[in-house]
Amino acid sequence: MVHTYPLRVRVSVYCSECLARIELPPPQETISGSVSCPSKHSSISFCHSETIKAGSRVDVCSRCSSTALFTQKDFDQRLGCAILAAGAAVALGVSWRFGGIWFVPVLLLVAAADLVLARRVAAVVICYQCDTEYRGVADASATRSYDPHVAERFADVKTVRRMNP
Repeated sequence: MVHTYPLRVRVSVYCSECLARIELPPPQETISGSVSCPSKHSSISFCHSETIKAGSRVDVCSRCSSTALFTQKDFDQRLGCAILAAGAAVALGVSWRFGGIWFVPVLLLVAAADLVLARRVAAVVICYQCDTEYRGVADASATRSYDPHVAERFADVKTVRRMNP
Protein backbone atom coordinates (compact mmCIF):
# COMPACT_ATOMS: atom_id res chain seq x y z
CA MET A 1 0.00 0.00 0.00
CA VAL A 2 1.42 3.37 -1.04
CA HIS A 3 0.96 6.24 1.37
CA THR A 4 0.70 9.73 0.00
CA TYR A 5 1.50 12.53 2.38
CA PRO A 6 0.22 16.04 1.78
CA LEU A 7 2.90 18.42 0.62
CA ARG A 8 3.41 21.66 2.47
CA VAL A 9 3.60 24.55 0.03
CA ARG A 10 6.45 26.95 0.73
CA VAL A 11 6.30 30.42 -0.83
CA SER A 12 9.33 32.70 -1.29
CA VAL A 13 9.27 36.31 -2.47
CA TYR A 14 12.08 38.71 -3.30
CA CYS A 15 12.46 42.27 -2.08
CA SER A 16 12.12 44.68 -5.01
CA GLU A 17 14.95 46.86 -3.73
CA CYS A 18 17.69 44.54 -2.47
CA LEU A 19 16.51 41.21 -4.00
CA ALA A 20 16.66 39.48 -0.60
CA ARG A 21 14.75 36.20 -0.49
CA ILE A 22 11.94 36.21 2.08
CA GLU A 23 9.91 33.17 3.12
CA LEU A 24 6.19 33.83 3.53
CA PRO A 25 4.19 32.19 6.32
CA PRO A 26 2.78 28.81 5.19
CA PRO A 27 -0.47 29.19 3.21
CA GLN A 28 -2.10 26.62 5.48
CA GLU A 29 -1.64 28.97 8.45
CA THR A 30 -1.97 32.49 7.01
CA ILE A 31 -4.05 33.41 3.97
CA SER A 32 -3.05 37.06 3.71
CA GLY A 33 -0.78 39.57 5.36
CA SER A 34 2.53 41.30 4.81
CA VAL A 35 6.19 40.64 5.50
CA SER A 36 9.06 43.05 5.70
CA CYS A 37 12.50 42.83 4.17
CA PRO A 38 15.37 41.98 6.56
CA SER A 39 17.10 45.18 5.36
CA LYS A 40 14.06 47.22 6.47
CA HIS A 41 12.85 48.06 2.97
CA SER A 42 9.15 48.36 2.20
CA SER A 43 6.80 45.62 3.31
CA ILE A 44 5.53 43.01 0.87
CA SER A 45 1.84 42.16 1.00
CA PHE A 46 0.45 38.80 -0.09
CA CYS A 47 -2.86 36.97 -0.39
CA HIS A 48 -2.92 33.21 -1.05
CA SER A 49 -5.72 31.72 -3.12
CA GLU A 50 -7.73 28.71 -1.95
CA THR A 51 -5.91 26.35 -4.37
CA ILE A 52 -2.54 27.44 -2.97
CA LYS A 53 -3.85 27.00 0.57
CA ALA A 54 -4.99 23.48 -0.35
CA GLY A 55 -1.56 22.82 -1.89
CA SER A 56 -3.03 21.37 -5.07
CA ARG A 57 -1.74 23.89 -7.65
CA VAL A 58 -0.88 27.55 -8.19
CA ASP A 59 -3.53 29.43 -10.13
CA VAL A 60 -2.63 33.03 -9.31
CA CYS A 61 0.43 34.67 -7.76
CA SER A 62 0.05 35.51 -4.08
CA ARG A 63 2.11 38.67 -4.39
CA CYS A 64 1.12 40.36 -7.67
CA SER A 65 -2.08 38.44 -8.65
CA SER A 66 -0.58 37.54 -12.02
CA THR A 67 -1.67 34.34 -13.74
CA ALA A 68 1.54 34.21 -15.82
CA LEU A 69 3.40 31.36 -14.11
CA PHE A 70 5.94 28.77 -15.22
CA THR A 71 7.53 25.65 -13.82
CA GLN A 72 11.13 24.50 -13.80
CA LYS A 73 13.31 22.07 -11.88
CA ASP A 74 14.33 23.33 -8.45
CA PHE A 75 18.05 23.02 -9.07
CA ASP A 76 20.77 25.67 -9.15
CA GLN A 77 21.68 26.13 -12.83
CA ARG A 78 25.25 27.13 -11.98
CA LEU A 79 25.77 23.84 -10.15
CA GLY A 80 24.25 21.92 -13.08
CA CYS A 81 26.59 23.60 -15.55
CA ALA A 82 29.56 22.89 -13.27
CA ILE A 83 28.60 19.21 -13.08
CA LEU A 84 28.33 18.94 -16.87
CA ALA A 85 31.64 20.79 -17.35
CA ALA A 86 33.32 18.42 -14.87
CA GLY A 87 31.81 15.48 -16.78
CA ALA A 88 33.20 16.79 -20.06
CA ALA A 89 36.62 17.28 -18.43
CA VAL A 90 36.56 13.72 -17.11
CA ALA A 91 35.58 12.45 -20.57
CA LEU A 92 38.49 14.38 -22.10
CA GLY A 93 40.88 13.05 -19.46
CA VAL A 94 39.74 9.45 -19.94
CA SER A 95 39.98 9.73 -23.71
CA TRP A 96 43.46 11.23 -23.45
CA ARG A 97 44.63 8.53 -21.02
CA PHE A 98 42.92 5.44 -22.49
CA GLY A 99 42.23 6.45 -26.08
CA GLY A 100 39.64 8.51 -27.95
CA ILE A 101 37.21 5.59 -28.18
CA TRP A 102 36.26 6.15 -24.50
CA PHE A 103 35.16 9.77 -24.92
CA VAL A 104 31.59 9.05 -26.02
CA PRO A 105 30.86 6.26 -23.49
CA VAL A 106 32.01 8.48 -20.62
CA LEU A 107 29.84 11.35 -21.92
CA LEU A 108 26.87 8.95 -22.16
CA LEU A 109 27.49 7.87 -18.57
CA VAL A 110 27.53 11.52 -17.44
CA ALA A 111 24.32 12.16 -19.41
CA ALA A 112 22.64 9.13 -17.79
CA ALA A 113 23.65 10.38 -14.33
CA ASP A 114 22.28 13.81 -15.23
CA LEU A 115 18.98 12.23 -16.32
CA VAL A 116 18.67 10.32 -13.04
CA LEU A 117 19.39 13.49 -11.08
CA ALA A 118 16.90 15.51 -13.14
CA ARG A 119 14.12 13.01 -12.47
CA ARG A 120 14.73 13.13 -8.72
CA VAL A 121 14.62 16.93 -8.43
CA ALA A 122 11.20 18.42 -7.69
CA ALA A 123 9.62 21.22 -9.68
CA VAL A 124 9.14 24.81 -8.55
CA VAL A 125 6.43 27.16 -9.86
CA ILE A 126 7.63 30.74 -10.49
CA CYS A 127 5.77 33.94 -11.34
CA TYR A 128 7.03 35.67 -14.50
CA GLN A 129 6.24 39.13 -13.15
CA CYS A 130 7.63 39.16 -9.59
CA ASP A 131 9.68 35.91 -9.36
CA THR A 132 7.65 34.55 -6.43
CA GLU A 133 8.53 30.86 -5.98
CA TYR A 134 6.18 28.07 -4.91
CA ARG A 135 7.76 24.83 -3.68
CA GLY A 136 5.93 21.69 -2.63
CA VAL A 137 2.97 22.15 -4.98
CA ALA A 138 1.23 18.80 -5.53
CA ASP A 139 0.38 19.37 -9.20
CA ALA A 140 3.22 21.54 -10.50
CA SER A 141 2.86 19.86 -13.90
CA ALA A 142 -0.45 21.74 -14.35
CA THR A 143 1.67 24.86 -14.95
CA ARG A 144 3.45 25.26 -18.28
CA SER A 145 7.22 25.26 -18.67
CA TYR A 146 9.21 28.45 -19.14
CA ASP A 147 8.34 30.33 -22.33
CA PRO A 148 10.72 33.11 -23.45
CA HIS A 149 7.92 34.85 -25.37
CA VAL A 150 5.85 35.23 -22.20
CA ALA A 151 8.93 36.27 -20.19
CA GLU A 152 9.65 39.02 -22.72
CA ARG A 153 6.44 40.80 -21.70
CA PHE A 154 7.85 41.26 -18.18
CA ALA A 155 11.51 41.87 -19.10
CA ASP A 156 11.35 45.67 -18.84
CA VAL A 157 9.88 45.58 -15.33
CA LYS A 158 12.46 43.07 -14.11
CA THR A 159 15.41 44.88 -15.67
CA VAL A 160 14.46 48.20 -14.09
CA ARG A 161 13.86 46.50 -10.72
CA ARG A 162 17.25 44.78 -10.76
CA MET A 163 19.11 47.93 -11.85
CA ASN A 164 17.98 49.90 -8.79
CA PRO A 165 20.60 49.83 -6.01
